[in-house]
Amino acid sequence: MDDNVEKAVFRVQKTSYYNKNGLFIEEFQICMNGCDSIMCQREEFEDLYKIMGIALNDRKEETNGRSGKF
Repeated sequence: MDDNVEKAVFRVQKTSYYNKNGLFIEEFQICMNGCDSIMCQREEFEDLYKIMGIALNDRKEETNGRSGKF
């Protein structure tokens, strides 16, 4: 990897909205290097987290003789 390439910097901003019954909705804004990348609700963020885990673990699964397919 080229040493001149800057490492990506990620930031996650969480915004919570409340009404008279309590927590109404949560939103997560994910930014990379100061640019807005995606904005999603908690359920979508949890799905993204699971997908990222699968993607990051695919090398380990292939190393253990298992395919990384769903």
